[in-house]
Amino acid sequence: MRGSTNLGVSPAAAALPLAGLLVLIAFVMGIAIAAGGAGACGGGSQSETTGTLSGGVPKRFAPIYLAAAAKYRLGSRGAAMLASIHFNETTFGTNTVNTTGSGAEGQMMFMPETWAMYGVDANGDGHKDPEDPEDAIFAAARYLRASGAPGDWHEAIFAYNHAEWYVDRIFADAKRFAGGLARPAEISAGGCGPSVGGEAMLRHAQRLFRPREFKPLPARLMADGYAPQEVDARIWPDAVWLIEHYELRVTAAREGGHQTHGDGTAMDLVPAPGGSWDGTAKRAAQVLGWEEGCGASGTAPVCPLVPAIQFVGYNGYPLHGDPQHSSLPHLHVSWKSSGFGSCPGVVCGPEEWVTVFPLA
Repeated sequence: MRGSTNLGVSPAAAALPLAGLLVLIAFVMGIAIAAGGAGACGGGSQSETTGTLSGGVPKRFAPIYLAAAAKYRLGSRGAAMLASIHFNETTFGTNTVNTTGSGAEGQMMFMPETWAMYGVDANGDGHKDPEDPEDAIFAAARYLRASGAPGDWHEAIFAYNHAEWYVDRIFADAKRFAGGLARPAEISAGGCGPSVGGEAMLRHAQRLFRPREFKPLPARLMADGYAPQEVDARIWPDAVWLIEHYELRVTAAREGGHQTHGDGTAMDLVPAPGGSWDGTAKRAAQVLGWEEGCGASGTAPVCPLVPAIQFVGYNGYPLHGDPQHSSLPHLHVSWKSSGFGSCPGVVCGPEEWVTVFPLA
């Protein structure tokens, strides 16, 4: 990752022939799968995580490319672009020794100053490590988004390495890799839960009657030490979008002992490791309509909540909020349903209907 310089690529990448600009084959982002491997999601079986997809992408990296592209909203071309960069920089991590003297390092060849700004702890192990495939690929996705992708892929790739030949090469190899990444049957999640793509249409609401069932949240989205819990399957896409988009983790979903959790239409949330309360939980609360002046209520019309949301508990609401406002810090979000608060303290449901915000 050069960021602001055009110094060097990996020796394996430098040996590849140059190619002209080619159009990527679109693939369906709805199959985006959470990062695989032994980090955030846990590894799959040997047969699930070895071998290659059609086009040559190592099978074990495919879920990571897909999840990173979904998280940073890189569109249908994102996973293949990440695969192409990974291939051209370090031959899919098999050659991370930088012989150019540029200072770039790791799986995706980040310059140290760029890593300091864009590096992430994608696998939740407490470290931002450019040598870790999950951390490096998610960081590359974050940088590409900040550099103009998916609106201007040329600009984003040029920002990664300031050379037109490099842009041409990334586009050409991405075309080759896109086919395999587009085929869900070829890709094993290795035990990881799926991600969701798209943008939330927060000012719209849909009342859903089916499916009346529950669906577990991905283990990677639970806070440290918490086992996966279920939510109502109808709010699952909203819930995963909110958690991923605002870098949150779940401490409670469908469980007893709460006023409104038992039917699976509510979650308690805290920042993901390394995240600030203002940068994660507060931002999520605000986008759902919470504001400081409505904290003691948490409901409409006192709070100008988006149509699908019943209650947001944060600063100002008893026992909710950040550590400066609560002895039990967390953000609570409840979706509207046919029986909000009808089974306090116990597990029940599913409700007859729930209201969700669509994802476009």
